Amino acid sequence: MNVQPVPVTKVLHPENCVVSSILDDQGNELVLSRLGDNVWDLHPYFEQSNVPESMKAIKWPTGLPEDLLNDMKLAMYKWMKHGRPGYVQASARTVFIATVNSGPLLCWLADQGVTGFDEVRPLHLANYLHRCRGEKLRPRGIKARFEIVDLIWLFRTELKRPLQAYPWGNHELAKYCGMYDSAERVNAGIGKTPVIPHDVQSRLFVYCESWLSQANELLEKRDAGLLGMSSEPMRQLRDCCLYLLSITSGMRNEEAVGVEINATRSERRDGVDYHWVASVEHKTGKGRVEYLVPALTLDVVRVLERYAYPLQGALQNEIELLEASLARPTPGHNTRDTLKRLAQARKDSRRLILGVIYGKFNQIVALSCTASGLAFLRLARDAGVSWRLSPHQCRRTYARTFVESRMGRQSLVFLKWQFKHSSISMSQLYAANPTQDPALYEDILEEQFQFKRELLAAWNDSDTVLSGGAGRKIVSMRASTVHNRDALIKNTASQINIRATGHGWCIAQDAGCGGAGLYENTRCVDCKNSVIDVDFVPIWQGIHEQQQELLELDDLGPVANARIERDIALSAKVLSDFGLPRPAVGPKDRNI
Repeated sequence: MNVQPVPVTKVLHPENCVVSSILDDQGNELVLSRLGDNVWDLHPYFEQSNVPESMKAIKWPTGLPEDLLNDMKLAMYKWMKHGRPGYVQASARTVFIATVNSGPLLCWLADQGVTGFDEVRPLHLANYLHRCRGEKLRPRGIKARFEIVDLIWLFRTELKRPLQAYPWGNHELAKYCGMYDSAERVNAGIGKTPVIPHDVQSRLFVYCESWLSQANELLEKRDAGLLGMSSEPMRQLRDCCLYLLSITSGMRNEEAVGVEINATRSERRDGVDYHWVASVEHKTGKGRVEYLVPALTLDVVRVLERYAYPLQGALQNEIELLEASLARPTPGHNTRDTLKRLAQARKDSRRLILGVIYGKFNQIVALSCTASGLAFLRLARDAGVSWRLSPHQCRRTYARTFVESRMGRQSLVFLKWQFKHSSISMSQLYAANPTQDPALYEDILEEQFQFKRELLAAWNDSDTVLSGGAGRKIVSMRASTVHNRDALIKNTASQINIRATGHGWCIAQDAGCGGAGLYENTRCVDCKNSVIDVDFVPIWQGIHEQQQELLELDDLGPVANARIERDIALSAKVLSDFGLPRPAVGPKDRNI
């Protein structure tokens, strides 16, 4: 099924311009909606696998003055068909979201007696801006509401009653909404999506793996007719597989739901096994991309292929019935609805993350983002965790666990598999396949910056105890006056290298110990490039206890004993920095 974009031309009756249309298998075009309709059917524009039906149609608000509504619709139409100057056309999803976001402003203007955009004055906009701030909206949320005003100005020559003056004074829209003030700049680029905590990840993994381990038994019961293909155990198995696929690949929900049959492959290069899962990336228009995954993910996809097989068969039967109904239509047959359903069924017939919408037709469809969200909430509940789990958390958690693994912190996913690539740099992983999603590596780099920023912020906190040569220096510098500490931390994070040693952090930028501190941990106690924070206290307790055990041996000789006593004193120094008792260990304590 093909979308047929209709060229925009200057006509006497713009309300008749075609917004969306669809072609049947014979190439005949059927109009789904026109500019003047109360509902715009945007189904043909959505190729994404997980878009819910509720987002595929715009229901224009009622009760607005006619001229206000008509100019709004025409501006959205121009945006979708032409785009802003120098930019591509706005996607149907973008237009849908912008329409929803503009509703509160348009209703407020109508309440103020405004009947057309030509009546909108700077005072209206200033008053509404104040109202938004009173609602505690963030600058980006305010900008989303004002987007329609910006579009009305942009396409003013095409409208009946456009704005009479540039609406944002001496600024552009983003600046008017407060997006470029100092606080906004400092926080720019920081992910608002929460990272799934380690303990929650652990419980989810154990729970999902337990379902994966019994997948063969459950699927055999289903194939024997003892379980329905959309029964609760089958849905639970699917949801566990969706979580495992998402958390081990870094896919967005759209790409995970879009995985189809025969999407995996493996290869061996220079003694290293690489495993890939393919999907289609729509957000940035990359098309078909591949994601590097551990071997477990291949097992997950194989289970999903078995899970989806009868659902795909049912979809194929429906496709044949729909094709037959179009070939021999009966009186009152709705050709447009049949074509829309046929197009969706054909797209979903090879996908793996399928479900059943119960109702009038009991349709089999790929899981929408809304359904995926509900599935993850059920999954968290059944796994016994109170965390509000959602699909979009998986991508950032993947990036964070990747970074934490590389930075030397515990990372549950990568601690178990490490992709078997722990000795390979990220640039090598990226270069391993030109069809990978580059945005995922960009997210990882952004997460690495955020990790360093959080680390530096914690070191700068007056309540944070630090040891190590550099750590003590940082503590002594906290009293210094800094004009903008957040900006300083952000700028430092973008330039400084921070590496984990396993027992602390090394901030050597050029020459350092050459890595000797990795093997001789006590070298880091007074090193000018060493920072030891509270996360490493258990490590130093272990180091101290090990040295004490060595000291109790009576056959090491005086040179070795002197070295042990020196290391015990150094490890005790670190522990005392954190307020732990500093043991007095020396020759008199040894049983010789």
